[in-house]
Amino acid sequence: MSSEKRSPETAAGGAQDLASKAADSRRARNAWLANKRQELLAPANALLQMSEMLLKDAAGPGREDFLADQQKIHGSCQRLLALLVEALDMAKLEVRSPEAAKRLHHDLRTPLNPVIGFGEMWLEDGDEDILETFRDDLEHMRTLGKKMLVGIDALLTLNLIASDPDMDLPELTGAGMIRDIVGSLTAAPSVREVVEKGTILVVDDNEINRDLLGRRLLRDGHTVVAAADGREALELLRARPFDLVLLDIIMPEVSGFQVLERLKADERLRHIPVIMISAFDEIDSVVRCIEMGAEDYLTKPFNPTVLEARIGACLEKKRLRDREVLYLEQIEQERRRSDELLHVILPTEIVKELKETSRVRPRRYESVAVLFCDIVGFTPYCDANPPEQVVLYLQQLIETWEEIALRHQVEKIKTIGDAFMAAAGLLQKVENPVLACVRCGLEMIEATRSLPTAWNLRVGIHVGPVVAGVIGKRQYLFDLWGDTVNTAARMESHGVPGAVVLSGPAWQHVAHCCRGESRGLVSVKGKGQMEVFRFEAFI
Repeated sequence: MSSEKRSPETAAGGAQDLASKAADSRRARNAWLANKRQELLAPANALLQMSEMLLKDAAGPGREDFLADQQKIHGSCQRLLALLVEALDMAKLEVRSPEAAKRLHHDLRTPLNPVIGFGEMWLEDGDEDILETFRDDLEHMRTLGKKMLVGIDALLTLNLIASDPDMDLPELTGAGMIRDIVGSLTAAPSVREVVEKGTILVVDDNEINRDLLGRRLLRDGHTVVAAADGREALELLRARPFDLVLLDIIMPEVSGFQVLERLKADERLRHIPVIMISAFDEIDSVVRCIEMGAEDYLTKPFNPTVLEARIGACLEKKRLRDREVLYLEQIEQERRRSDELLHVILPTEIVKELKETSRVRPRRYESVAVLFCDIVGFTPYCDANPPEQVVLYLQQLIETWEEIALRHQVEKIKTIGDAFMAAAGLLQKVENPVLACVRCGLEMIEATRSLPTAWNLRVGIHVGPVVAGVIGKRQYLFDLWGDTVNTAARMESHGVPGAVVLSGPAWQHVAHCCRGESRGLVSVKGKGQMEVFRFEAFI
């Protein structure tokens, strides 16, 4: 028979594996014992709480005997729970002899007997008026009491398992599930590996506590700032950003409760997570802090591993919230950009209606002045000059026209190549829409002549009813339709370079304040003969 020689490294690895398996086995065994302890304590706690509720409800005329028995039951429940807590102390379980376990078994049954006995007596021979109110509660307590009897009998087995560290768990109920749970804990990455790092404010009036906690957090890679009292903590919180606050409760001048209250009342600071760390372990204190907005509550002396895990959880929640805030800000920025684009494409009033109803209802508007203008000489200029230069000057000119239209309360409708369409008296009230278009057209002509392009402008104006609305689903366009629009376009095409030409109806709106020249009758497609006027000057 041959055997292979094992290297020191292999031997060491095997020893580590055995040690790890032994540790896992111990953890599984302890977890099983803890679970069984809880199974025994749960009904005892429930009995005590039920008896407390019955004691409060039992007071009243005609219930004196019932109240006296409930007081006896309540006292027995208190003794039972105290005995059970001592009996299930892990250190005592491990060393208790079988004879001591049997005596304890007898001692536990002694306070349990009156709990069951008095309840059964009332259920069998009690006053019906009292039973009508308390029957369900008494039956529930009897069920819990009998469950406790079974649990007390199991205590002997529990004591035997606890006192024998070599006993295996495979045959025990629930051992497989507990072994799997413990194994998942072993396989999980350590807290130290996954915890996020942050800037943490430590608030404690005890210098030793501050120093110890600060050193531990620094060792874990966090940035630590310390405050000796609540007032200093609030000043620091308002002066710089923090990811987490570890806050003591009992401090002079400004307590931890007050710091937490002011922190959560401040809109800028309320999102900062707070873990309360205090020697004050009253349940009312814990409840108050959680209700006020604290993330967690640890009592001193705290378990460092638990503290590290809770700090990691708080920092991760803070990071997620910060990311959420950032995403919401980005969404808001995109929304504002979308609004800006909509306002570029559509008039303000139309944007408002579109956002509120997701559609724009077509409407008929009366007495709207429509302006059309077109650049004279634009096509030859395009043929003779680079496209970049053409677009540069055209962009500059149209931006100028838009500014001019805005000043005169004239609304830009659209541009078509080098043509520009606008209207007055459409979506906003204007005293004299035609006069507004005349003033706008004259200024547009001057602006066009100021460019070094030798361009000139023809402007035509007509007034009358129009239909307005938005067409399309993907690329919105607010537009006007009707005979008034067509006639205004004809006025521009029959116009004179460098002049504003008005139809007869439009001229009637400004004749009282303008001097003009009739150009006679012209043939307008779809309208026949129409008199056209050329604006010359204001009177």
